[in-house]
Amino acid sequence: MIHDFTDSIEMFAEERVSEGIQWWHLNLMPSVAKTLDWYIRCFPGEAHSVIGEIQSQAHKLWQVPAADTLAALQSALSLDGEPTEQQRETYFALLEPHTDPS
Repeated sequence: MIHDFTDSIEMFAEERVSEGIQWWHLNLMPSVAKTLDWYIRCFPGEAHSVIGEIQSQAHKLWQVPAADTLAALQSALSLDGEPTEQQRETYFALLEPHTDPS
C-alpha cells in the first residue's frame, strides 16, 4: 500500500508544487483505497501503523502535512472503499494528528 501511495504522489508531485495545489486534493489510485479498506476491516491495529508510516514517508519525502495525507486517504476510502461514512469518521478520528496544548 505504501508503494501505491508513493506512486500516486510521485505522479503529480511536481505539478502540485508548481501550481500550489493543496495536498489533501490528492487523487490516490483505487488500489490504495481498496488495500486500506481491507487493512481497516481485517487488521485495524496494523492499519493504524501503516497509515502512520505513510504519513511519515509523505512528510519526509514531499513535506506533505500529516493531516493532508490523512485527508487524502480518507477521501480515497470514501470513493473506493466499503466502510460507511460513520465507520470512516470513527476510525480516522483516532488517527487525527494532535497538537500539544502547551
